[in-house]
Amino acid sequence: MDDNKKSTTIWLRPSVISRMDGWLEADNCQSRSEFVDKALRFYMGYLGTEDNTTYISQAILTAIQGTMDLNNHRLQTILFKCAVELNMLCHTIAAHFRTDPIHTRELRAYAVDEVKRTNGQVSFENAMRSQRRIEPDDAWPESY
Repeated sequence: MDDNKKSTTIWLRPSVISRMDGWLEADNCQSRSEFVDKALRFYMGYLGTEDNTTYISQAILTAIQGTMDLNNHRLQTILFKCAVELNMLCHTIAAHFRTDPIHTRELRAYAVDEVKRTNGQVSFENAMRSQRRIEPDDAWPESY
């Protein structure tokens, strides 16, 4: 750090000076000047946001990162389990019906459209109603 210092005059209210004096020891400052210097650096870091570590405690940053990593791991685990269950379901259905590739492509297109249309809110009951409207020899609906 640069040890060259310049003198400047600041005007503070007596209540601010007394509060500052109360925090000198807690902040491990030797003088009011050092305290004001630290406070200004903190505030300028806050305003600049380029270097947010100057005003956000490293402990807080570490805790946030740890929480995010833990949540990321949990989501990965849940998605893996869902993928395994979906794979089992697909193989079970495929083994039972033995459909040809053309019907599979039509089903995939219908499923993609339904997920988009419902914003992912697909339910078993809606699928049952949809299947009851389709006769066994019918093709998938053309108007998705």
